Amino acid sequence: MPLRGQANARPASTNARGIYETPDFTLTRPHKAGGQIEFTVHASRVEAGQWIAEAIWHSTSHHLPGDGRYPHLLSGRFASRSEAVEHAINHGLFQVRNQLGTLATTLAWSAKVESLQTWATDAVFQVREHDETLPIYGRSVIDICAGGLGGFGLGLTSLGAKVQLAVEIDKEARATYVRNVRPVEVHDDLCTLDGTKLACDILVAGLQCQAFSKAGKRQGFADPKLSAVYSHTLRLLREIDAKIIIIECARQLLTQDDGRDGAAVREVLMKAGYRVQHRTLNAAGFGVPQSRERSFIVATRLGLPVDDVLGYVFPQEQAPTATVEDILEPGIPATIPDHEIELHTEEPAKRCGGLVEIGLIDGKDCQGYRVYSPRGIGATMTASGGGRARCTGAYRVSGGARALTPREASRMQGLPEWAAHHPVATHALRHAGNAVAVPLARELGRQLAAHLAPRT
Repeated sequence: MPLRGQANARPASTNARGIYETPDFTLTRPHKAGGQIEFTVHASRVEAGQWIAEAIWHSTSHHLPGDGRYPHLLSGRFASRSEAVEHAINHGLFQVRNQLGTLATTLAWSAKVESLQTWATDAVFQVREHDETLPIYGRSVIDICAGGLGGFGLGLTSLGAKVQLAVEIDKEARATYVRNVRPVEVHDDLCTLDGTKLACDILVAGLQCQAFSKAGKRQGFADPKLSAVYSHTLRLLREIDAKIIIIECARQLLTQDDGRDGAAVREVLMKAGYRVQHRTLNAAGFGVPQSRERSFIVATRLGLPVDDVLGYVFPQEQAPTATVEDILEPGIPATIPDHEIELHTEEPAKRCGGLVEIGLIDGKDCQGYRVYSPRGIGATMTASGGGRARCTGAYRVSGGARALTPREASRMQGLPEWAAHHPVATHALRHAGNAVAVPLARELGRQLAAHLAPRT
């Protein structure tokens, strides 16, 4: 693919209308016959460490004539060229899908959209490969219990890191992860992995939450179905020579059974030579429209350049900005008619930053039967929830309510538009329900840059 342009020695300037006419960098999808969707991204460096980018797309078909704009004074600013370009690609793909609406799934258009998505994936990786300004560029990652949506993998590679090894036992999840994250190597079973010969800059692990969540039996590390997985995860935390470890877990890990299991994890890490900190964060505070509280344990190897008092500084949650209506696909009909919904709360007239339950399906007060307003944030998705709106909860739409589609569920976790979800809905929903939100993982990774930098 043609990649043109280099950063100017000086920041670019605008014309009288605030438009950056001469981009520092241009990314173009080669034109081919057959009515494919043409796509171009222009990026400009507006000042040191500040990049903006916008997408322009076009099709000769009358169904999708085209859209786009040049970078301008109101464009969002990003710390690196890669992040700006990826944002522009995501926004352009989102526009394409939403302007096509239900046409995007027809025979005439689905192959074109899929082809554009494949090109976009290659483009994102190629742009990252040459951007040494990314905060953790070239740092190595081992991803344990990587998952299908791959929140940690996607978040850290967006900052320039490379996943050297991904470990995931579910073959369907593994296949999707490989497509989106492109690890150097994969392994299927953490219980058979020898960590004594492994080293990396960043080790990330998602602890299985079923033994701690309200939906499970809450037996913790003693859960007979998961005890071996927990035992071998703790073994790998001791064996793998990592500079920094990040563990994602259900928030109940730190409190259940008087916090004994959480204390066991901290003890293992401290005895392995780490300073250990933890914090509970809500993904809604990082730009996704979902209330999703998870706890994160961060362990930094003794001797790394960290502040004696603050240590690793966790990213700060912001007020929620996204709502469910932002991620809904157009034209998807209700599957639960109005007459089956018992409304008990009026839907808010305006967008709001909270979770707004407005009714129940068949009068049943459990997650798969609750109806929420899309003008607020969404409920916490699960990997195995049942009911009429399994895994996602139901959202009010014209004519009734419905569960989220696989694409919408993936967006709820911040999956980039260029990345693929599993083509089978049940797998895609399970992967989304199990995942770490990508924007939250990205910000956790961004905070690592200072600690991984060499001492001066």
